[in-house]
Amino acid sequence: MTVWTDPAQLSAMLGPGVDIDPADDWVVACCGAANAAAFRKRAAAGYVDPPDPAAPAPSADIAMGTTIWAAALWRERASTDSYQSFEDLSNFQPTGGSWGTIKRLLGIGRGQVDDAAGLAALTGGALGVLRRRQRMSGWLVR
Repeated sequence: MTVWTDPAQLSAMLGPGVDIDPADDWVVACCGAANAAAFRKRAAAGYVDPPDPAAPAPSADIAMGTTIWAAALWRERASTDSYQSFEDLSNFQPTGGSWGTIKRLLGIGRGQVDDAAGLAALTGGALGVLRRRQRMSGWLVR
């Protein structure tokens, strides 16, 4: 499993006012879940990241998105829809949390776009066969 965030990064993200124990089971579980989910979501979006635990995050924004995801999981403990707040409930509206930021940083929510050479390498030349079939059937429009 990849390790793009850890309890030390989570603690730094939460700031000096929040004292967490890096060995706490919940902290370790949040970091593990964020790492696994970020890797799985990026793979589903078409990214090919090395599954090696010693490999660093592909970029700083992916590491940050994974850390924010771990922080969101940590904050949502015992909450039903988002992290807990002490705001007045007179104007209650559910909040979306950090999901939009996490998706942007991880590059998920949109498919990975391959160039023609990369697509041909992935399909093993099947793309040319598909195009020939489309031309023969008459529905290929240029």
